[in-house]
Amino acid sequence: MVNAMTTAWKWPVRERSLEPDRAERAALRFRLAWLSSGARSALVGGILVAGFIGLCGQTNQTLTLAHVDGFNDEDLYPPGDLRAVTDGAARWQPAAATPAQIVHLNDGVYGKVLRRPQTGSDNLDYLHFLPVSNGVMTIRFDARASTAQSRTLDVFLLPTSGGETCLLGWGTVSNQLAYYDGTQWVAVRSLDTNWHRIEMISYLSGPRFQTWDLKVDDVLVATNLPWRNNHPLGTAYSRVRFGGIRGTPGTYADVDNVVVMAELPVTPPEAFKLREPRLGPEGFSFRFVAETNREYMVERTGGLVPPAWTPLALVAGHGADQDIVDPATTHPTQFYRASKLPPPGWTDGYRGIWFTLGQFSEYGDKYSGGLGTYTANHVPMAVYAPEVNKTFFTYGGTIKGQRYLLIMASYYDHATGQVPRPTLVHDKGGVDDPHDNASLALDEQGHVWVFVSGRARARPGFIYRSQAPYSVAAFELIRQDEITYPQPWYVPGQGFFLLFTKYTNGRELYWQTSSNGLHWSPHQKLAGIGGHYQVSGVYRGKICTFFNRHPGGNVDKRTDLYFLQTTNFGQSWTTVDGRPVTVPLTTTNNPARVFDYASQGRLMYTCDLNFDTNGNPLLLYITSSNYQPGPAGDPREWTLARWTGTEWVTTVICRSDHNYDMGSLYVLPDRWLVIAPTEPGPQPWQAGGEMVLWTSTDQGRTWAKTRQITANSLYNHTYARRPVKATDPFSAFWADGDPTQETPSRLYFSNLEGTEVRRLPYDMPRLWATPELVR
Repeated sequence: MVNAMTTAWKWPVRERSLEPDRAERAALRFRLAWLSSGARSALVGGILVAGFIGLCGQTNQTLTLAHVDGFNDEDLYPPGDLRAVTDGAARWQPAAATPAQIVHLNDGVYGKVLRRPQTGSDNLDYLHFLPVSNGVMTIRFDARASTAQSRTLDVFLLPTSGGETCLLGWGTVSNQLAYYDGTQWVAVRSLDTNWHRIEMISYLSGPRFQTWDLKVDDVLVATNLPWRNNHPLGTAYSRVRFGGIRGTPGTYADVDNVVVMAELPVTPPEAFKLREPRLGPEGFSFRFVAETNREYMVERTGGLVPPAWTPLALVAGHGADQDIVDPATTHPTQFYRASKLPPPGWTDGYRGIWFTLGQFSEYGDKYSGGLGTYTANHVPMAVYAPEVNKTFFTYGGTIKGQRYLLIMASYYDHATGQVPRPTLVHDKGGVDDPHDNASLALDEQGHVWVFVSGRARARPGFIYRSQAPYSVAAFELIRQDEITYPQPWYVPGQGFFLLFTKYTNGRELYWQTSSNGLHWSPHQKLAGIGGHYQVSGVYRGKICTFFNRHPGGNVDKRTDLYFLQTTNFGQSWTTVDGRPVTVPLTTTNNPARVFDYASQGRLMYTCDLNFDTNGNPLLLYITSSNYQPGPAGDPREWTLARWTGTEWVTTVICRSDHNYDMGSLYVLPDRWLVIAPTEPGPQPWQAGGEMVLWTSTDQGRTWAKTRQITANSLYNHTYARRPVKATDPFSAFWADGDPTQETPSRLYFSNLEGTEVRRLPYDMPRLWATPELVR
């Protein structure tokens, strides 16, 4: 039965920038990881006993699928025809014959809007977003019609393939707002030509599956409306259509502030009760039922402002009561909590992701193997925090025995020489591609920020923040956006400077800034010359980046070397010697180009960017003759380009046998070092090899092989990463794996001289472990 409520039209409250941003942030703060959530608590004898269990901390998760932000972005929405553009995780597909228009009203209220004109024929503009197959989807926007007497606008929700679900029409019934019930248009509200806030709320599953509700100006005006077409349960919905369909030529409708959100159902937390608390001569005790083949962590703290939880016990469940006794209860008020840990094989060890690209030639795949610290364009992946004497790091992990990407975070405690079990920050839901790996940064308060990469236009990126400073125990999701190859740099006193890639016209470079990680500036394009891969760095507030270009958008033709820097947080960009450069770069030959490798027939693969003691940039990269593995690419030359203060000078450090033999550059007062897999490994002509230390004592003019760090290895070692403020013994961080066949991938770190190599524990039966010294 359809229920309709009557109410008067009213002028909607305008939400241009501030309020939508707040709503979006609130909606995005859900967790995609195994986190603790409170279920029961009891205060007995001054001692709080709390049980924590479950997959997440709420029974519904709200996800923003599209947020157009008032069509404010000039790069995405210049006046004129709507273009095929990607906006965050969503993208527009304009009508082929007569696309909608971006029009500036100059009214001081709505500004730029999307105008859907009528031509007498059908013109359909689509907004695509990530598919959702269950829960509740809300399409929210502001709209007005140029006339109420005739048809001006139709809005539809559609599945990824198939017919319309909910339909709403302006003037399809003259002077009425109407829905389509599958056979005819039915009026639900009188129509005028003022602006109104519209919400179309569709039920994709549950008892109200295949119905929808309508709100106008935040008032529910109709419920239980039927879909035009029925679809099977589990169908994915990923499109909204704004149509100008067979209306009177010259009429139109305006649309603004488009937001699409999905409220996803989550299994409620299980009941979890800590029972029979008792304070006796043996200490404090309680019990709970521990599920078979699951682990539970019991923690305690002496206070909650702020809490400082410390582990008390790690419990293996056997389907029966588990007794917990704390003989060291010393505080007059003691707090305890217990949490069910992720299933076995998820976070009980350090396991890197193994991956194969699947582009094979005579000498195997273009790249493959243990790629937990991939790519060179995810930077930084580790940061040393002297305040707590810990190195925090992220890597692409996996479920034991599977290829299932998990974004992990952890730290090495330099004081104890131990590591905790890693924390699952983000579950990639079956993706096995390490292009989705993350990078990491710390802010001035010590919060750990994890920037999870998306992949092209298929998967969005995510930004997480640790709930407590200098902790990886739990994270909250702050933001979802179109972010690929994230490179976040935190500049004290200014905030975050994020360099990243968007697939707007190939792999184009962008940046944005934030003072606190919560409010971000619009995306600003840095370069778009067919596509680019970049590596960046920061020196005393100066942000530098170098990158190649992809002729014709082909990554297998990557070539040339470009360099840009900003000393005023992106307000302007210059060459290395301070000459102003207009961005975005759009032409091949421009002042930012340092080397023309295309004319030499050479490809360029970025590795690392560092600075000498005077702040001059140092660029580490590999040049090659062929994108495929094997001898045809030789010579593959490890090259250092250094700015002397007056000119760029290049030096060949060494050669190796693969384009993806990535390593890092270190600068000390008396010498420069490179740690990289430059020696052929057990799988020659494949990504990685044996790790080697190269040293220069004359500021990069000449280099010598100082030490082979690994030898006689079972698998190739890949992607040696340099932590920010690298501190021994955690100065280089990498993974291993056999590129020719799927194998386990282990994670390693070494000191700066390469005399000590430690392997992170693949299996951790306890909460803490000491990495194994393998050299």
